[in-house]
Amino acid sequence: MRVKAWIRKRAARILSLGLFLVLSAVNCLPARAAETRTGITEIRLDISSGIVPGSSGGQVSVSSDGGNFRVGTVEVLNENDDWIGGMTPRISVELYADSGYYFAETGRDAFCFTGDAASYVTARRKDNKETLAVTIKLERLENGDLTLTGARWEEADGTAVWDHNPRARRYEVRLYRGNSSVTSTRTANDNYYHFGGSITRRGDYYFEVRAVGSGSEKGDWISSDSWYVSAEKADDLSDSYSYDGPGDGHYSDNRGPGVSDSSYYGGQSGGPGVRSSGGAGGSPGVITGLGNHWCLDQYGWWYQYADGRYPHSCWLCIDGKWYCFNESGYIRYGWIWNNQNWYYCGEDGALLANTRTPDGYYVGEGGIWIP
Repeated sequence: MRVKAWIRKRAARILSLGLFLVLSAVNCLPARAAETRTGITEIRLDISSGIVPGSSGGQVSVSSDGGNFRVGTVEVLNENDDWIGGMTPRISVELYADSGYYFAETGRDAFCFTGDAASYVTARRKDNKETLAVTIKLERLENGDLTLTGARWEEADGTAVWDHNPRARRYEVRLYRGNSSVTSTRTANDNYYHFGGSITRRGDYYFEVRAVGSGSEKGDWISSDSWYVSAEKADDLSDSYSYDGPGDGHYSDNRGPGVSDSSYYGGQSGGPGVRSSGGAGGSPGVITGLGNHWCLDQYGWWYQYADGRYPHSCWLCIDGKWYCFNESGYIRYGWIWNNQNWYYCGEDGALLANTRTPDGYYVGEGGIWIP
């Protein structure tokens, strides 16, 4: 009886040991399988971008110099494909590990970029670490050539005119008589500025103008030819501008800040940067998302409502600041004649009030110029 009991106990121990070894082998299978692959710890990518300011679209190519992986899909992430200075293109790149390899690292230090300037944003692994989706930021686009040409006078009304540069966000212009400055530097959103109200005496007049890009980038000043204005002509020009103030351009809207009505807004389609569902209509190409938000295209900043409409030919308060929109829906800058008063909108387009303007004039409550 004792022998049989001993045999039974011995058999149970052997069976338990066998089960333990089997379970241990099963638990070790995934670890051993992972160990059979080689981890990729360094990712070298060569970037070549065809995106330039003033262009529409543009290809970005990405290649690798070995590294036991290959480059797959390259996608430009920016919604706007009409490029202007100041934009920063972003791309998404998918990388696929070779057989027997996996991506062991995803941090910034694992990446090295050559070719065009680029920097790491983020990366994530999928497909058992055999696919890596990388987001890369390219270098900020410069404005490019901000040179202006064609500075000339329209002598009928004293308007300074120059050729439009599509890379310019706006222009700065100033008037001279002989060797003396007549006006301070003024801001123009279009390629002209009315100086008739400042031409009050006879003499040789000329103007200087330069293009302003995004940020602080500015082109060189260019000068127009001199235009001799007689005393009689000067009287005619100044009389045609009955409102003498710090600015010389007139604005046809007879409303002031905060006054607008539904007739001042565009329809569901068309207008700056809005594309219809069929891809046609509208002007220079921004496809916008949902919600009220600011939009930027090569002609400037504008504002879109969630339903696709946009304000134009009016003033509008947005996030506590007043902005003036021209007839095309773009915000205006500098001096604005409106509702029998002069107002000044700064470099960000917002109305200035209870302060001095960059050219030294004081604007009081509501932004009205106080002589």
